[in-house]
Amino acid sequence: MQQRRRELYIRLEQLNALVELLRQRAEAHQHITREEFQRILQEIEERVLTLSEDAEAVERAKVTELARRRALVLLITALIELGVAFAIAPFEKTIAKFAAVYAFAPLVSAVSGNHGLQTAAIVIRAMAVGTLKDKAKAIVREMLVGALCSIPIGLSVGVIAAVVTQQWVAIPAISLAMLAAMLTAGFMGAVFPQVAKALGLDPAIVAGPAETAAQDLVGYTTFLTILTLLNKFV
Repeated sequence: MQQRRRELYIRLEQLNALVELLRQRAEAHQHITREEFQRILQEIEERVLTLSEDAEAVERAKVTELARRRALVLLITALIELGVAFAIAPFEKTIAKFAAVYAFAPLVSAVSGNHGLQTAAIVIRAMAVGTLKDKAKAIVREMLVGALCSIPIGLSVGVIAAVVTQQWVAIPAISLAMLAAMLTAGFMGAVFPQVAKALGLDPAIVAGPAETAAQDLVGYTTFLTILTLLNKFV
């Protein structure tokens, strides 16, 4: 059953890659040769088989081994999150004055964090099956996706927060913080898997924690900076 599922997954990934290649060639008015067709099928099958072997190795690993692999990355994440704590410490007066608005900061972190994890998962999958050709384009695309998603979400949440707290500063603070955090999450989510692979690390373990910590730092700092700048107008 497991072998059958693996074969099915290989065929699906091959089909997805070929459809994407045919689309690109059609846009460029180019044809795909038989040799290139066979080569792509072989490359995808080899990558998927390698990925399956890695997944099976993880399944067989002991709990202590899995903990050892992840501990260092989680420790680095904790240190970066400590940096977040030190970064927001100087904003004590701002937090005290806008406590009701600041209560929406974790929402910004949660939404942008999910975008970063989605991006990392997409990039890791593309790397695994060999469809990630233009790395710079992938980074720019994910940042644009994050920006486009952040505008309606940030404005909507900002308006709701402004109504609930009766403080108009919630709109620019949440909107701009969401934009900054989503841009960061898209960038980190696309870059970290590639960096991890280049360093010989497991992208699935490294990318998520690193991305989350980075976007938290940017999101919280932007949120509080905007509130501090607008304090004089309130």
